[in-house]
Amino acid sequence: MRDELPPGVSLLAGVPCPSAEPWPPFAPLALDFLSALSGAVRAGAAGQQELAAFGFWCRRAHLAALQKRHASPLPRLGRGLILHLAPSNVPAMFGYSLAIGLLAGNANILRLSSRRGGIEQALCKIIAQTLDRPEFAAVKARTALVAYERDNRITQALLAGCDGRVVWGGDATVQAVRSLPMPAHAVELCFADRWSLALLSQRAVAELGEDALADWAHRFYNDTYLMDQNACSSPQLVLWLEDGGTPEARRRWWKALGREAAARYTLDGYKAARRYERFCLAALDGQPLAPAGLTQYQNGLVLVARLARPSPAMAGYKGGYGLFFEGGLQSPQELVPLLSARVQTIVCGGVEPARLAAILAEGRARGGDRVVTLGQALEMDTVWDGRDLIAELSRCIG
Repeated sequence: MRDELPPGVSLLAGVPCPSAEPWPPFAPLALDFLSALSGAVRAGAAGQQELAAFGFWCRRAHLAALQKRHASPLPRLGRGLILHLAPSNVPAMFGYSLAIGLLAGNANILRLSSRRGGIEQALCKIIAQTLDRPEFAAVKARTALVAYERDNRITQALLAGCDGRVVWGGDATVQAVRSLPMPAHAVELCFADRWSLALLSQRAVAELGEDALADWAHRFYNDTYLMDQNACSSPQLVLWLEDGGTPEARRRWWKALGREAAARYTLDGYKAARRYERFCLAALDGQPLAPAGLTQYQNGLVLVARLARPSPAMAGYKGGYGLFFEGGLQSPQELVPLLSARVQTIVCGGVEPARLAAILAEGRARGGDRVVTLGQALEMDTVWDGRDLIAELSRCIG
């Protein structure tokens, strides 16, 4: 690693030149730091749900569960120094990437955008304050949070001293970074554009009481509206499992989601224009939309575009800001041939996630890496896009 940061790079937290010494995964001091960070973030979240969720993720009990899950029969060490390129559409993502890098036993450089929002600024400040505590001097010595404008020369200069890179971003970002050389031994984890959907049981929704229906709608709101459906794991499409009930169950569902949105969501002119643009692009692109298939609920806070038929091309349907696509299936098995490699998360309501995961595996589905229940779409995990991040960012000795 060079002696100082390249020109044009600002140090936000940590040290300019982190030590590359590998630690064992789940090193005690790394766990202590993340536990302390959890307390500091939760104390300073001030009603910001993304910050609170990150603080909750870093709590000691969750870290202990992850340590048990990733226990290895062989000795392991981190790779060394990892460069993380954080996404701009998920503000707290850089915190999760840092935490996973630390848990895997690595020193870490986190690149943040020069145009940071309030959540990023708040989390960066709390991380800096926690790193400055004397008991975490060794963690600080292996951590750098930096900011710079998009510049491949700077990224390449940082990569020259790294043992791996983690790239969160769209397809164009991944392709651009992959063109940059790094040491031959270095590892790479890239997370490009993905797409997600929900599978809801029509029978289950029809049978829900009003309180239970409101709870489901609340959880689905968190999966979607909190990130304006811009997160790769936020559902763009709802597929109805036609296992009973009547189509009225669908209208009941969208009305419940509309009531939740009315209580919590602000639809401004920009958002309304963007979602209308996306609907028009889908229609102009020859997508199989049903005739007169656009329905609005709660004064337009929810827009539902009905598909004439589901197809593998559905992974190109981009909703957002309360625009959802909708279709139906006779059985969960019908989902398997519809899943392209672009599909990441399937959010289940009234369908057991473990059962659906087994169906996907038995059917040798090309897509669908995560199967979760309502309310869990945005929950970060150490297994992501079908990859064990702790295993890939560490090495076995044996």
